[in-house]
Amino acid sequence: MNFFSQNLKKSKFVSLVIASVLSAIAINLCSPATSSALLAQKAQVSLTFDDAYLSTLTQAAPTLAKYGLTGTEYASTSCVASVRTCKADPGSTYLNWAQLASLKTTYGWEIGAHASDHTSISQLTDAQLVNQINASNQAFTSHGIPTPTAFASPQGDYSSASLGTIAKYYTSHRGFHDTGYNVYPYNDYILRVQQVQVGVSVAQVKSYIDTAKTNGQWLILVFHEIQSKPNADPRAYEYSTSDLDQIASYIKSSGISNTNVSNGLVTSQANLMPNSSFASGLNSGWTTDDTAGITLNSTNEGSVPSATQSIKMIANSTKNTHLFSPKVAINSTDTYILKQYVKLMTRTSGDVSFYIDEYDINGNWIGGQYKGSQTWLFPEEKTFVYKPSSANVSKISLQIIVTKASGITAYLDNVQLFSSTGMAVTPPVISTNLVANGTFDSGLSDGWTTDKPQNVVADSSNYGDPANQAMSIKMTSTTTNIHLFSPKVQVVNTKTYNLSVFRKIASLLSGELGFYIDEYDSNGNWIGGQYKGSAYSAGSGTTNISYTPSSALVASASLQIFVTSNSGIVAYIDNVKWF
Repeated sequence: MNFFSQNLKKSKFVSLVIASVLSAIAINLCSPATSSALLAQKAQVSLTFDDAYLSTLTQAAPTLAKYGLTGTEYASTSCVASVRTCKADPGSTYLNWAQLASLKTTYGWEIGAHASDHTSISQLTDAQLVNQINASNQAFTSHGIPTPTAFASPQGDYSSASLGTIAKYYTSHRGFHDTGYNVYPYNDYILRVQQVQVGVSVAQVKSYIDTAKTNGQWLILVFHEIQSKPNADPRAYEYSTSDLDQIASYIKSSGISNTNVSNGLVTSQANLMPNSSFASGLNSGWTTDDTAGITLNSTNEGSVPSATQSIKMIANSTKNTHLFSPKVAINSTDTYILKQYVKLMTRTSGDVSFYIDEYDINGNWIGGQYKGSQTWLFPEEKTFVYKPSSANVSKISLQIIVTKASGITAYLDNVQLFSSTGMAVTPPVISTNLVANGTFDSGLSDGWTTDKPQNVVADSSNYGDPANQAMSIKMTSTTTNIHLFSPKVQVVNTKTYNLSVFRKIASLLSGELGFYIDEYDSNGNWIGGQYKGSAYSAGSGTTNISYTPSSALVASASLQIFVTSNSGIVAYIDNVKWF
């Protein structure tokens, strides 16, 4: 796909007495409850339980503790200490407050929130939902349980508006009907799950675990009441103790990491982004090219840890508009996580997109990476992985772009940038160039194509790489952008690839010789890409490119080299390597 251009470049989540030895073992082995937040990509599984049934303590917790595992209990506070009166299931018995606390103190579990009275939150007004949250938090703290940071919507029901309110109080949200697996680095407010109740076999759950382990994903399992003889009706949402035991044993033997929900999120206390919650307004290096449409907002539309202030973005009718972050010094060998809360309220077309500008040590712009976009009218924690494109990158800045005439109104808050050193594993050295005919000894063939055959041609005038200069590809600018496309290369989405291209720019009046990676799914459909920089002056040299696939969906990729229109560029391309 001919995607990137000069304009785009510039626009840049029963017995209650427990043997003391079992408690000691559980506390000793449940390291996930006290581990630091996840920074490196790895397979992990969380066992979550809804509604605070008594069986969570009498059946589930001891079963998991046998294998050194812990869970997250999402408790509706009005159900705690109730007997056959809770809305969740009036026929059941629930934990009392001391028992709920013992899940945390004895077993190392996390206690999450599940609203106050198990009401469907999408049916509540914002004020009613806030009352539910405040009542829930007050009940927890008054009984000596810290205010939860994880929330699960009762019945798995929520709306865009209710999710926006949840984000003001909690760092994560888990539903019930959002099934699937969570792909690193996650969307904290729409965590995907697999339901487990009567009718879901142990073999099926084992397959979930295997899938997560194979793909490096986060599997969140959802249970309700655990019984030795569960109700045979799946709608009772009960599950067998013995089956839970088999699942726990399999988790232990598989080696997959067990984590409580809040410890599974990708977070850090070392945020490099100044004024990240906009408590100081639109300053500290934050700028915009549309002071009328991109403004500070103080009406509590943001997210934790400080929801009061946020940036409101309204689309301009005639031009794309931008919010630019301050430049942040980075280490070119590190890998970084970029997170921001985005609340998209209205949209008729276009998107809110995210781009990282890269600068050298002198502050000169040298390239950048497109990181994705937001089009869905639900609040999200947009999270991306960023790896500097080359050793020359010394500083970066984030730009958020709002498409013109898109009808977009959106809020941005809590922008985070932090290093995740050690996350990326250095790939092995591969001796074979993955791209065919990289020296063009066979001319413009072996999968290399162009959209302008008159202006992109094989050349035998010795303008190629000095190591093998006879053949190269000559690109001569015309009145439209022109492109040279490499063959598609099969890629592994967890690996990082290194590319290099010899370039000789014989003449240039304006514009650029640019480099872009197109990405394709397993069916060969184009799904996105990454801009990888440009050359702006005459002369010869080698462009080095570091490329990590943007998502788990990427199965193949190709290199696109482009020359901008009316630029007077005559350039020669040779010795393309992809390792």
